[in-house]
Amino acid sequence: MRPDLLRDSWVIFVKEWREWSAASMMWLALLTPVVVWGAVAPHLLGHLERGPLMVGVLLAGLPLVLSAILIAESLAGERERRTLETLLASRLSERAILLGKMSAAVLLGWMLLLAGAMPVILQQWLAPPPGFESLTPATLLWGLLVVGAPCVVLAVAIGALIALYTPSARFALFLTTAFGSVLVLIAFGAVFWQPIGSHELLIHSLTLIGLAVLTLDVTLTALLLISARRERMIMTSG
Repeated sequence: MRPDLLRDSWVIFVKEWREWSAASMMWLALLTPVVVWGAVAPHLLGHLERGPLMVGVLLAGLPLVLSAILIAESLAGERERRTLETLLASRLSERAILLGKMSAAVLLGWMLLLAGAMPVILQQWLAPPPGFESLTPATLLWGLLVVGAPCVVLAVAIGALIALYTPSARFALFLTTAFGSVLVLIAFGAVFWQPIGSHELLIHSLTLIGLAVLTLDVTLTALLLISARRERMIMTSG
């Protein structure tokens, strides 16, 4: 990757975070449900046979959907407000703008994922809820790293693709929410196909899922970079 592309992507990354930092209520609205769910979910689902896996999927659900919506709004919303056209008129390339916005959304998704996981990890460390005794903090962290983190990238890539190929911000947000929800439902359904076995089997399954998602991440990101053309990013139709 060229140094100028990285530098210009960083410019967009900083721009996005400055805008988000000014919206203090946004952070409260994002963090509160994620952290609260992380604290209560083990107690609500711990008595179920696959409760720990359900908690993991549902814990990642909010960060996935929110980060996907965020990138879709950032691209499609700026296109409708004509501010994206102003960015494209600068020295910044289309790919730099896209990568900067995606990186900012991915980092936010990772932060939300970690914020939701921390209450669960702390409870596992101090006093595991009933039904969670066998799930170690190390296993939770491994799932967070090899499955949760790549899934956030996948959600952001899907949101960016939808924003590039839909004619309006409203339609982009609708489709992104729908796809994000379907992604969570698929993951939730996969919980019931996960064989109940040893700790090693769970780690193996998580690793395989993470590698599959990582492959999708690379493929979709490459497709996005190919699709990052000026006419595609500013046109509201076609």
